[in-house]
Amino acid sequence: MNKAIEFLLDNACSSIKYRIKKEILNDIDSYEEEKLQSQILEDKLIREFIAKQNSDGWIDEDFHSEKGIETAIRVLSEKGVLSEQFPIQKMLNELERREDTFDKGCLFNVGKILDEKGFGGSQLIRSTIFAYAGIENKDFIKEQIENALDKFKFILSVDKIQDITEEYKSKLIFKNEVKWPSIYDLRLLAFTKTWRSKENEKIITSSIGQLIKLSPISDILVLKGHQLIAPASFCMHDFYQDMNTFKDKDWMMWFHRMELLSRLGVVKHIEELKVQVDFLVNNLDENDGIFKKKLNHYYFTKWGTYTGLALEKDWRTEERRMCDLTFRSLLILYYSEIY
Repeated sequence: MNKAIEFLLDNACSSIKYRIKKEILNDIDSYEEEKLQSQILEDKLIREFIAKQNSDGWIDEDFHSEKGIETAIRVLSEKGVLSEQFPIQKMLNELERREDTFDKGCLFNVGKILDEKGFGGSQLIRSTIFAYAGIENKDFIKEQIENALDKFKFILSVDKIQDITEEYKSKLIFKNEVKWPSIYDLRLLAFTKTWRSKENEKIITSSIGQLIKLSPISDILVLKGHQLIAPASFCMHDFYQDMNTFKDKDWMMWFHRMELLSRLGVVKHIEELKVQVDFLVNNLDENDGIFKKKLNHYYFTKWGTYTGLALEKDWRTEERRMCDLTFRSLLILYYSEIY
């Protein structure tokens, strides 16, 4: 990890330098923090989101869209903007104040149905957004954390996917009374801490192990009346892929999922995940600690509700790409606690 850290501190953007010093090294003084925060707020993408805020701090776009509040707070948090900073604080204050009225866009009816049927919709996403910003001490977030834990507990009762699915109009749907986690459940637990007891951590480890056994999982829809709804299953279909066959898109989804699994603290307890991290480490060792594989897919650089990992301003130079991918590798190594 030392070679990767040295490379990034010498070459990476302010967001990556700040997060390494704050998140990984835990070594940053107030002067340096203020300086880096000032530089981060000059980032073009951050400035674009800030410019869209109305007087209340809201962004008048669909909540669940690449231009709305969800993506804005995800981007600001990933870039290293503190939740106490005025732009993000105003967004979060307004998101909390609006309670059940925050979502009037494309997710409106679908989000309510997914919440009601135990798959996680608007309210789960809302809580996850606060978790991105490091906030979890609110009752509505605690409720969603408990719901997320219940979904992962449910996995432990499933021996095969056929037990919880059936066909409807040639589509695979969940049976009634099934609970199933989405990418937002994974994100919510990954970025919160209050749920972490030995018992809960054991449940999460066992449930991820079961998802590995069930992988690959087909697309499964939720049925409400005659309406078919796709839950947020991005990155949730295959927890144990052959990394030798990865295309660029597969790498992005793997980076995203593995960082979350590392943050959950399960990687060191699951052999199949340790093998995947070993694959990453071998790649880094062959390249002096730098991730040099030439990947290029919009999933990396296009920020939205599901995609986006790049903190550098663009990937037009090889060095910018290597900084982003080396930083994501570093996060996985750091949080997996294997190396």
